[in-house]
Amino acid sequence: MGIVHYQKKEDRVYEQLSTGIERAELLPGRVSGVKTFVCRVKAGAIVELESYEQTTVLYYFTAGEGYVTTQKKAFPINEPSLFVPEMAPARQQLHAATDMEYLQLTCDMIEQDKEQWAHWHVKLPYFVPLKNCIEYTEGFRPEAIHAYSILDTHWVTRMTMGAIIGKGPNKAEPHSHDNLYQWYYGMPGTKFTYIAGGESIVLSEGDFAFIPTHIDHAIEIEPGENVNYVWFEIEVPKAELNK
Repeated sequence: MGIVHYQKKEDRVYEQLSTGIERAELLPGRVSGVKTFVCRVKAGAIVELESYEQTTVLYYFTAGEGYVTTQKKAFPINEPSLFVPEMAPARQQLHAATDMEYLQLTCDMIEQDKEQWAHWHVKLPYFVPLKNCIEYTEGFRPEAIHAYSILDTHWVTRMTMGAIIGKGPNKAEPHSHDNLYQWYYGMPGTKFTYIAGGESIVLSEGDFAFIPTHIDHAIEIEPGENVNYVWFEIEVPKAELNK
């Protein structure tokens, strides 16, 4: 494996957490303090959603229907949606009405995060379905490839999330980031070519990929195919950027 680190859907290894709930870790060890999982839940199961005092966790529901409950609210899930739980201790549950799948993305807080958190952060719990997310544009991507901001920078910590959706034939031009680690997860119906650092891979539904900083990357979508993925980014700590 070269610059692009990726895992095909069929290569996941699941562990049973409890009845009707299983979880697979995706590309472990890419970035210190960051863990990425995909979870599958059977219809009718109830999941205690993990939360921590010094670790931020994002839950992104990728398939199925259900709802999340907290001590004061209930949030219906009937399309791709993000849920950011309250910091521990707090009881938050997922109730699966159908078979469901979701990403669980965690990042340990460093001093930089704690300072930002004390200064400003979005009120938790935070829930947003994709239809309510802001669409934005970038110069390297045509408007026919739609981009949505799901979680903005520093709303919780250094974690950011968005979605890219479009049809082929089309492409986005190469670009790079000097301060971001990036992960990509293929949503249902997606198949496109991801190009990074001179390498090309085909990403389909359920595939997961990672690239480090300073790598030119782009996408190409063939006629009759679709791009539909969520991206997840972690800002490189200022101490590392200043070395």
